[in-house]
This record gives sequence, C-alpha cells and structure tokens, in this order.
Amino acid sequence: MRTAGACSADARPIAVLCAGGALPFAVIEAMRAAGRPFIIIAIEGIADPALTPLGASWLYLGQLGKLFALLRRESCTGVVLIGSMNRPTLGSMRIDAIGWTYLFDFLRNVRRGDDAMLRGMTRWFEVQGFPVLGVAEVAPELTAPEGRLGRMVPPREALAAAMRGFACLDALSPFDIGQALVAFGERIVAIEGAEGTDALLERVAELRKQGRLPRGGRGGVLLKAAKIGQSLKVDMPVIGPRTIERAASAGLEGVIIQAHRVLLLEIEAVVAAADKANLFLLGLKGGKGP
Repeated sequence: MRTAGACSADARPIAVLCAGGALPFAVIEAMRAAGRPFIIIAIEGIADPALTPLGASWLYLGQLGKLFALLRRESCTGVVLIGSMNRPTLGSMRIDAIGWTYLFDFLRNVRRGDDAMLRGMTRWFEVQGFPVLGVAEVAPELTAPEGRLGRMVPPREALAAAMRGFACLDALSPFDIGQALVAFGERIVAIEGAEGTDALLERVAELRKQGRLPRGGRGGVLLKAAKIGQSLKVDMPVIGPRTIERAASAGLEGVIIQAHRVLLLEIEAVVAAADKANLFLLGLKGGKGP
C-alpha cells in the first residue's frame, strides 16, 4: 500500500504511524507538500477514521509482526511515531507472536514512566532495522521558530520569567513531571503535571478566581519546553490554537515556547489566535533539554 502521489518509483517511503488527534494530519500534509515519500499506518481504535481516505493501513496495538512485515514490504527507511495516546491496556491490544516478545519489556517500562516507555518503543523499531525519526526531521516546518510571532511585543520582564522557567523545568526533568509552567515574573505559580497543559491553564484561571493570583489586568507567562533527556523523536511538546485560547482565558499576557523543540500545530491559526487575544507569542532558545 502506497499513498497516492506520495511515493515515486525510485524513492523509498517513511512510515507515519498515527495515534490520535490532529497532529498526524499536520505531519502528513507537511510531508506531502515537501514531496517526501511516505505511507500511513493508523492504530485501530485510537487514530482518527479520517485517515482512511488518505490511504491508511489499520493495525491494532500489539500487532508488531504485521507492522514490521508491512514496513519491510514497503521498503520503508524509517518510521515516525506521531499522535496522542493514553497508556494502553492489554484489553485494547491484539498481540501477535512478535508482540508477545516485547510485552514484558513494555510492562517494565510503563512502570518506570512515560519517557522510559517511549524510549523502549523506539528500541523495538531500531532492532528491527527501522530508525525512528522525529517530526523535526521529516517536517521541520512544524517546529517553533526563534523570535517573535504575531504583532504583540513581549515586555522585557518576560525574558527574565522565561529564563527562570527554563531553569525550573530543567531541574524537574529527572522526575518526568511536565513540559510547561506559568510564571509571574520570576515567581513560578503553577507547574504542569500528568493532567497536561490545558488543565494547567484551567488551574491558573481558577487560582485567579480564588484571589490567589492578581485579578486585575493581564499578567503571567506560559512557558512550554522539552525536558532534559526527552526523546523528541517520539514525544515532542506541542501547542495549538486551543492552548492560546486557554492562556487568554487564564488572564496571561503571553506564551513563550522553546524554539525548534516545540511543535506548533496550525501555526497560522496559533498566531491569529494570539493576535486576537492580544497575547505575545515568542520562540526562544533556552534550557538544557533534551
């Protein structure tokens, strides 16, 4: 199976293994626009059914034998693992013979945290001869550029908040906690946990309502960055238009993203949302991750 128009006779494709959400579509479109050959493989019960008309092959989690056979049949040079996915349960899998050989490695890594689980999955593909490629390698245009995005100019104080925030996220990296925080000047007021960035921003909005944070006017910055040691090949931080809308609802004055290490989903819509909400949006180098 080859996606129509995506592969030529003398070019070997990259497999895009899709989980849930909108990000797989953005990666597919970027690769198509750049003329990069690819095939689409979607995870049954997790990926968006709208991948079917794009030519996707569907497999269940655990069908690693079928997956590796497909990659070999299509002469794939590598694989991109992309999309959102909660930790799977055994009941959601259809484990074949090769899948069973990796099951105990998977269970052991799940107990050690998300980073260990994702690194383990990366090794499975590499052992089979298929290097795992990051989005930055196959669709670099989706990563956050350095510099100001949109029309709002960040205040000087925002840079101090960013440096403080980068240092905080770097210090927390060994504990696999999160990829984002909210800072008021050099004061860190909220750190992302397992609930994700959207819920972090909802928590900040609630703190404002409770009077724990200043209620009048805009204030505070959302910082999004990669952790030290985070594998950007399989777990690159991402923001989209909804992130900007939640930041505005939380009363923040801007969003700072780590340049080249955070994905911007629908970049034009992200910038438009920031301009509409009068939020500054800044791509900034900083931190030690990954």
